[in-house]
Amino acid sequence: MIDNRLYWWIESNKILNHNQAGFRTGQQTEDQLFRLSQKVIDRFQKKKNTTAVFVDLQQAHDRVWRKGLPWKMREVGIHGRLYQWVKYFLVNRVIQTKINNGISSNLIQEEGLPQGSSLSCTLFLIFINDLPDVVQTEKALYADDLVMWHTNKHPGISTRLLNEDLDMLQNYCDKWKLKINSSKTVYSVFTKSHIVEKKNIRLSLRGTNLKKEEIPIYLCVKLDRQLALKEHIQDLRGRANKRLQLVKRFASTSWGADKNTLRQLYIGYVRSLMEYNLALQSISSKTNKDLLDRVQSQAVHFIS
Repeated sequence: MIDNRLYWWIESNKILNHNQAGFRTGQQTEDQLFRLSQKVIDRFQKKKNTTAVFVDLQQAHDRVWRKGLPWKMREVGIHGRLYQWVKYFLVNRVIQTKINNGISSNLIQEEGLPQGSSLSCTLFLIFINDLPDVVQTEKALYADDLVMWHTNKHPGISTRLLNEDLDMLQNYCDKWKLKINSSKTVYSVFTKSHIVEKKNIRLSLRGTNLKKEEIPIYLCVKLDRQLALKEHIQDLRGRANKRLQLVKRFASTSWGADKNTLRQLYIGYVRSLMEYNLALQSISSKTNKDLLDRVQSQAVHFIS
């Protein structure tokens, strides 16, 4: 009830940052993926290149600063009984570990949000609500999955602006006790130019050069430099085929499941995997999309 009321209030009052799509009704990972890919493709038509940084916030939920969260709640206008309830909800929480018949002593949680509580998701959105504001380049945020990008014909300009944003983001994280994992934060250049693709770009975080990832994974989708999605669809086909083989084991003529059961298994276990971010797959070539159609054809063959 508390979570429903709090979420309704922040949505009704348009509190949440429009760049955030995580844990929000009517929004999904596909929205942020399509947002990034559409920007990249639009710039391709203008012969521009897009440099993107995929930021990894290390254990963001578990590092939420509990003394800082109430301050942020007040900043967005949450006061009164609801504010007091949430404040006491966070303090003096303890955890224990049980192994067989042994139980550890109490450990007071000084940071992080309670696991398993639906309220934690809403509180997390409030805590990082102002994070996108420190990034001046374009950005998309899904919960704690942040990507920021800049488009220009000259990668050097994008590099300078993104480095400035990385510095600002690091300062923000220092202030609010979050941590950027520099070893997992990577960048990629989306371009149709082989010359640009081979250029040496230096993006860094506190003196540590970021790794260039030729095929970064954002929200479980592999993105190649031309957004052909070839690698992603090939990987998807491989995983779908493995699942299909498991479904086939239920298709024995002597003891197997009936057609309706097999069909439901296929739809829920195999096709649901292939339909993840289906709209994004539309930008890929027919040859790539045919790979998934073959999986569907195999299923139709043995189910019928």
